[in-house]
Amino acid sequence: MPTWIAKRAAPWIWRKVPWKTVWAVTLWLAQRGRDRVRDNLTAGEQSEFWGLLKKSRGRPGNLTPRDRARVKDIVGKAIRG
Repeated sequence: MPTWIAKRAAPWIWRKVPWKTVWAVTLWLAQRGRDRVRDNLTAGEQSEFWGLLKKSRGRPGNLTPRDRARVKDIVGKAIRG
C-alpha cells in the first residue's frame, strides 16, 4: 500500500480523503488486506464492512451518503490499526 495513504489515515483527516481514494483502499482491503481487517476491526465492524461492500455490489454509487461515511470510518480504522 502506498505510504501517502497511511500518512493521510489520521482519524480527523480521514474524512477529507477523496471518495475515489477511499474506494480504492476498500477494494484493496477486500482483496489483499484481509489480515488488516481481521486484526484491526471488531467482529461487528468486520461484518458491517463486508455487508456494506456487498450492498455496494462494486459500485460506490449504490451506497447512501451515511453508508459512505461509515465506510470511511471503518476503512480508516482498518488502515490505521
